[in-house]
Amino acid sequence: MRLKKTSTRRKTAVAQAKTKTSQSTPARISSRNTSNPAKNSLPKDTASSAKSTSTKRKTPSHDLAQPPSKRTKAVSEPRATAASEKTTTAPRPLSPGPALNQPPSQPLSVFVVGSGECGELGLGPNETETQRPRINPFLNPKGPSSKYKVFQLSCGGMNTVARTVDNKIVTWGVNVNYALGRNTDWDGVLRDVDADSSNEEEEGELNPHEFTPTAIPGSAFPLDTRFVHVAAGDSCSFALTDTGLVYGWGTFRDGSGNEQFGYDTDGRFVKGQKKPVLIPGIQNITQITCGANHVLALEANGRVWGWGSDEQNQLGHRLLDVMPNTSDPVSLKDNVWAGGLNSFGEAGYAKGAGSDSALLPYPIKIPGLGSENVVVIDGGAHHSAAVTATGECLVWGRIDGGKLGVEFTSSQLDDEQVIRYDERDKPRNCLQPTLARGTGRAVHVACGTGHTVFVNEAGKGFAAGLGSSGQLGLGSDDDVEVARQVQSKDLEGRVLTWAGAGGQFSIVAGPTA
Repeated sequence: MRLKKTSTRRKTAVAQAKTKTSQSTPARISSRNTSNPAKNSLPKDTASSAKSTSTKRKTPSHDLAQPPSKRTKAVSEPRATAASEKTTTAPRPLSPGPALNQPPSQPLSVFVVGSGECGELGLGPNETETQRPRINPFLNPKGPSSKYKVFQLSCGGMNTVARTVDNKIVTWGVNVNYALGRNTDWDGVLRDVDADSSNEEEEGELNPHEFTPTAIPGSAFPLDTRFVHVAAGDSCSFALTDTGLVYGWGTFRDGSGNEQFGYDTDGRFVKGQKKPVLIPGIQNITQITCGANHVLALEANGRVWGWGSDEQNQLGHRLLDVMPNTSDPVSLKDNVWAGGLNSFGEAGYAKGAGSDSALLPYPIKIPGLGSENVVVIDGGAHHSAAVTATGECLVWGRIDGGKLGVEFTSSQLDDEQVIRYDERDKPRNCLQPTLARGTGRAVHVACGTGHTVFVNEAGKGFAAGLGSSGQLGLGSDDDVEVARQVQSKDLEGRVLTWAGAGGQFSIVAGPTA
């Protein structure tokens, strides 16, 4: 099969990657009371959740919260030539303690849609796009090509990490900054994504080690390590064990493109972590979640640890914490808190929202969510969404492009406490959590850079927002203002329970039929 020329969309997508500074995987909030959490309290920061915006549609500069590093060629994994890219060995836990966390056991069928020009879809090197959800053959528990049975996934901007039933960590997508946690060197002739050619076809192939779901070698972890949850950021990934330990790999980037992961056990600076390493200083963790370039981890006693880039006050403390740290405690009981970027009201706090530099310097209690019993919460570049225990889906933040999937009523549009207009007198920001109608009672929601995917209790998926890479799964590259049901031949008769969203792709999943 001859492969089509890599489009300019891929060049831009790699260059922009995911500017998300919020969370790439929807956080499922524990229903138990937490008595002493830290300032960076939510398992999500609703700052700017930058998954890469579509490249068929010109992206305003304020859609990109921070410029990620540019990948000029589809190259194999860079080789370390300096101590700054040193790979440390995952240390064996001295005393892991009893199990705190239990993994689910139901394998999922995984359906992918959108652009996979950087391997995001995991369909292999010969399939790089689809506008309707397709089952991933490598992750189909009943398929002839199946390699893995997964029960949990997390989408980064251009990469995905998954946990399998037999305790493997599987990754696919872009590996320039080691987000896949494994060696992707390949001896084939790689396609130059920056080649300027008017030909329809182009020599070279796509790296199968990035474009195909592949497990991180078990030797990267101590024996008897059992994983229960994974989380993906822009260029980093993390895995939580049943005993409350966290392993991580990849790198964090600041707004200037500087990369750093942390320090090794000898105190030496590590620019990029190629293989999984135990994160020191934290234990008894029950939940983890990632933004583009920061991580939050919830401890069993209610404290929240955060590390990574803090340029938009995502962490509530220093500008760059490359090691886990806590801040002042706040009460999470019956409350939802948010901090960081609020330029479109994406943090859910109306006061001061709307300017390009609007920030919440520390977590603030969000009005309208405290009594809602939020169980799932997620954020895109400039919008956020949450699901309550009663099945309501609430959305807020940037309106244009259909990111919220809501058809606002005339009374809402006239209410200055709810809607803020731009200089052209167009609705710009939704300042309060607002009910998303038309999708039914919700069980899950996921925010991409500029789109949102909803899952209702009937197991149906809906999508709205920017669609220029086909990431909405609606059969076109059009933007959609009001959420519409996602349908495809592969989804017929399927019941969905989960959704994830990256920059130019989406994933939905449900129990195996």
